[in-house]
Amino acid sequence: MTGRDEGSAPRKSRGVGKGTRGVAIMGRGSRDAVWVRWVALLPVFVIGVSIPGGLFLANSGTVVGDVVATWMLLGVFGLVIFVPVTTLSLLGAAALNSHNFRVGRWLASVGAVSGTLFYAYLAFVVIAEAVVPEMRDPNSWGPQFTPVTALLVVVPFIAGAAANVYVVGRLWRQARPSTAGADGRVRPHR
Repeated sequence: MTGRDEGSAPRKSRGVGKGTRGVAIMGRGSRDAVWVRWVALLPVFVIGVSIPGGLFLANSGTVVGDVVATWMLLGVFGLVIFVPVTTLSLLGAAALNSHNFRVGRWLASVGAVSGTLFYAYLAFVVIAEAVVPEMRDPNSWGPQFTPVTALLVVVPFIAGAAANVYVVGRLWRQARPSTAGADGRVRPHR
């Protein structure tokens, strides 16, 4: 791009985009940052939907009320893990946008892998409790699930884990040999 300084000759601006490699990496990083942001904020969206729904449906005695109340309960207590993981992923997305791709990729990857592990843990706990019931505390906060109801509860956790795995794969994919330009340089694919 060119700019003018008070009537002087055009000057070239410094910035990313010099050559095709800078443009390709800039475009890839910004798309990856959007994916990282959306996936990192999934727990916030699940909690944001489940809290109002849980307040209305928690004591209704229906399967839907039990499922939404469990999402709310696990989401609120899971904030202890989700907040640092989300923060780490958002820092990675910010680094991806600031054209520091390597640091951003590592931060976002650590956040996504941590999120995947926590989602898998939550899904395991819910399914294990439904499949192998133990002596239940009569004052327990959570409802008792059948295996089918437990599968409904773990749907957002499985979706969150799958989205995090996709983000990690997206961040670490390598350029394909078929994307080499006429000059022989390999460019990242889209």
